[in-house]
Amino acid sequence: MRHIGQLSQRIVFATTASLLLLTGCGSTQKPVSTTSVATEKPVQTVVEPTVELPSEKLDAAQQVWQSTRDKEARDRLLLDAASLYMAQNDIAQAKAILVSMKKEGIPSSLSTQFNALLFNAFIDDTASDPQLLLSLLDSVPSEYVSDQARAQYEMQLFTALGQPLNAANSALASPLPEHEKVQYVWQRITQLSQDKLDEVNLKFPALHPFVALRALSLDDSFNEDTILQFQSVYRGHILSKELPENVALAMTIKSVEPEKLAVLLPLSGRLARTGQAVKDGIMAAYFNASSNASTEINLPTLDFIDTVDKTPEAIIASLGDTRFVIGPLLKDTIDALIPLLPPTVNMLALNRPDGIIGTMELLNETALPETTFADVKYFALAPEDEALQLAQYIFDKGLRAPIVISSQSSLYGRMNDAFVDKWNTLSANHRTPSNVTTVIFSDSGSLKDGITEALDVAQSNKRINQIEYMTNDEVYNMPRSRRDIDAIIAFASPQDTELLNPIIEASLNPYDGKQVPVYATSRSMDYDSGKNQWRDLKNIHFLDMPWLMPEHKWQPLAKLAKETWPERTTLQNRLFAFGFDAYDLLSKVGYLSTLPYASYEGLSGKLSINEQGEVIRLLPQGIIQNEEVQRLTE
Repeated sequence: MRHIGQLSQRIVFATTASLLLLTGCGSTQKPVSTTSVATEKPVQTVVEPTVELPSEKLDAAQQVWQSTRDKEARDRLLLDAASLYMAQNDIAQAKAILVSMKKEGIPSSLSTQFNALLFNAFIDDTASDPQLLLSLLDSVPSEYVSDQARAQYEMQLFTALGQPLNAANSALASPLPEHEKVQYVWQRITQLSQDKLDEVNLKFPALHPFVALRALSLDDSFNEDTILQFQSVYRGHILSKELPENVALAMTIKSVEPEKLAVLLPLSGRLARTGQAVKDGIMAAYFNASSNASTEINLPTLDFIDTVDKTPEAIIASLGDTRFVIGPLLKDTIDALIPLLPPTVNMLALNRPDGIIGTMELLNETALPETTFADVKYFALAPEDEALQLAQYIFDKGLRAPIVISSQSSLYGRMNDAFVDKWNTLSANHRTPSNVTTVIFSDSGSLKDGITEALDVAQSNKRINQIEYMTNDEVYNMPRSRRDIDAIIAFASPQDTELLNPIIEASLNPYDGKQVPVYATSRSMDYDSGKNQWRDLKNIHFLDMPWLMPEHKWQPLAKLAKETWPERTTLQNRLFAFGFDAYDLLSKVGYLSTLPYASYEGLSGKLSINEQGEVIRLLPQGIIQNEEVQRLTE
């Protein structure tokens, strides 16, 4: 259960320390000097100290109990025995004594000593309840545990309870070195959402400087001078002497201004329209930067390279001395190119190979010790990412019994698998039981049957029919669906989603006036079918790019794009936004990679970069109401 970086120091209880000290003083005699007739040189006779054994304390406790029936005297000797077992690191024997004593009740005069020993015996037991241990620690006074040791154990217990702010607050008083304290607290502060950051300012004033530093590091004016000013304001705080590692590094990073930029896309063949839509987005971002650029910024020359029917070696040769690359788009091409890239190249790949970490570990294992690799980041429109976001969102809302309805196709099957795996991981780390029901369909018939069976409507109809048969009377009743279902998730095409939503509404009976929410991803939304589709999709919650939501902040660009490409499909609009963000993102890769909590508000989502070099897209949520798309603010 111990969480903090290899600190093995135990709480040193006064009882144990005093017992050992008394043992040493009482059994070690002073040297006795004797004089010999043969020589004047003194001779010392050393008597070996006797060490009290816990078994002797147990025997003494038994004797006291048999002769006097004095429970307090007996229990005091039992606690001495437990203390000696603890000193010998025989935790099991100490636990056995303490648990036995607890069953019989502890005299009030010994309760403090007992609680101290009980806490020390069970703090490393992974089966122990951290909340009970925390309550036990609160009952142990400072004479039994130092302030630093108490803070150390609070860090451990608050972490186990999933209370990062409390753990971070305790870390500041812990015996950790200052550098480790800063890193420990900073890691937790930078993982918090905005509402949790507001909580810091209210409840944990000692952590407020960390929140202020996080906000400062995200400001456009962030540089070495602003950090010096920050440290002056918080003079005396730990951050005035020690900065988080990634903040110190971020101060040295400058925005990338490449002279040449190569873009690797499939611009011919069956994927030509896909590649062209991404190219259009890149060009739009380029001209947008050109119109907003000051005279001090030099925009790069762009070189679009068609990857179709080119070997990896030919693509590498076409790069020449170009150091900055966007693309390629296909996983196979990315896999083939990475080992061949010169170490001076910075690539923003437009897809994500399967098993990024495993791929890089394999490269490192097979390379020479001096070998270095190109800096590659991965920006993908992976459908699994939306499924993962939905799982996290639904779980965080406290919903615990969802039904996942998924098409049998490979695309939606991947989304279903990602959702279920994420859900199972979240459930395994949570004390509240939760389960997920999965319905896989291949056509409209299996879709309806699967939904009614999963909602238990089929069983309800069967029961009604049985009653009618037995009574020979018509039963006027409505089939009832399962009451435990609290969310439905659809991984299906726009056409199938239009079919399944009415089936779900007809099969679900609202209880207490509450509707079971239905969630979908952008893969279930098509904006090209006209308003009729929104009627069948009413009340569906879904994820999609900000670019396709109403009232976004790029209205002039959207108007221009609509005028330029009036026949563009929903998919092409998403690819356009993808290309636009890829160009804008390239100059921010270094900064975002250094500060994983930093983000960029792009057309395709709120973008950040994790430690594996993957661009994480966080999508806003919309809902279909009154036959139109409305963006949700939560």
